[in-house]
Amino acid sequence: MRIISVVCVFLGLLSGPSLEGGSPKLSAPTYFISVRARTCDPTEVRFSGASNLPAGAKLAIKVSDANQDAWQDYSENVYTLVDTEGFFEGVVHPKSGTEFHRNLTLIADFSTYQPKQNEDVLATTGPRGENLGGLKNPQVYQMSGSYFLLQALDRVPFCGEGLKPEPH
Repeated sequence: MRIISVVCVFLGLLSGPSLEGGSPKLSAPTYFISVRARTCDPTEVRFSGASNLPAGAKLAIKVSDANQDAWQDYSENVYTLVDTEGFFEGVVHPKSGTEFHRNLTLIADFSTYQPKQNEDVLATTGPRGENLGGLKNPQVYQMSGSYFLLQALDRVPFCGEGLKPEPH
């Protein structure tokens, strides 16, 4: 009985996370993007996020609003890169003649064709995004043909509506 207990403890130690190299390596069953609108005023939205896409993957970020069955874009796409630690950040400005307001949506997209990705990224994700986890991945959408898109959304917070500038 004692030998069985020792063997069980030993096997448990072998199967647990290794502390030798620091923190255990975490993984997800598929690729993901997590994005957060950090600040907003009528003229800009600052964002940051994380992803397990390969370093150098280019993400398209924009601010939009739900408009019946489609999106009404309040900004053009801003492109940002996933860094070697899996993080990204940036700033989005509204289209000319518009301002941001509350309850808009920040949209982060990864596709293999818009913007064009480098060969190292395509080798991992597949030239059409076929390695992103398929439709089992809740962030993957199938585009025309056999192209796949990875998408994450965040609600843009209060953007300063109703605030009056302080008199000088």
